[in-house]
Amino acid sequence: MKQAHASKYITVAFILAAGMALSGYLLSFTIYRSQVANDIISVKGLAEKEVKADWAQVPIYFSRSIMLSKQEYDETGQQIIVPRLYKKIEADHIVIKNELITLGMTEDEISNIELWTKSEDFRGEDGRHTDTKVIVQGNILVESTKVKTVSAVDGAMSRLMSQGITATTGSEKYHFSKLNDIKPEMIRKAMAAARVAAKELAGNTGVKLGRIKSANQGRFSIVDKGEDYGDTDRIDKKVRVVTEIKFYLDS
Repeated sequence: MKQAHASKYITVAFILAAGMALSGYLLSFTIYRSQVANDIISVKGLAEKEVKADWAQVPIYFSRSIMLSKQEYDETGQQIIVPRLYKKIEADHIVIKNELITLGMTEDEISNIELWTKSEDFRGEDGRHTDTKVIVQGNILVESTKVKTVSAVDGAMSRLMSQGITATTGSEKYHFSKLNDIKPEMIRKAMAAARVAAKELAGNTGVKLGRIKSANQGRFSIVDKGEDYGDTDRIDKKVRVVTEIKFYLDS
């Protein structure tokens, strides 16, 4: 009887020991797997490239106006005044267009004219209506791949003042549209920079760099050269991309 109990105790002890050993193995295996999973290095690579705008645009504004007394305005009527101003503004448009063509633009690079009319009433100290100013304003938009020529439009419009034409330009906008042409090269450079950084970091920790776990291309950004933001005010620009790569580490 005692021998049977002793055998039973031995069996139970063996099972418990085996269970503990197995659980210990599983625990150590889990820790090992976790350690391998954590042996990852994440690095970023930067690539920058200076480029120039490849197309530009600039609006041109010009106007004609006439100041009439209230009596003159009432007697003449807007139906007669406005067509007269329209004829003058159309003549100005022809001169401006010819100046742009002389500068080097083509007709396809010059938009059609847009016109609008407005009037302003003026009153005396007693509040009575004394005069009316009628204004007809036109504007055109120049868009061209001749970037430097676009930058010269403002000076050309200033020269027209000697002919009695008041033409002003809005802000020039300079654009870079060939990002897709330089993307592959920049991504390669950014990834190469990330790999160099990863190798250096791995070497400092005494491990070898393994295969890539994942890679994030990152977003491209274009800014005017010398600026932190904005991408349309200057001809010279800087393109930037940052990639993030995760590598496995081999001990």
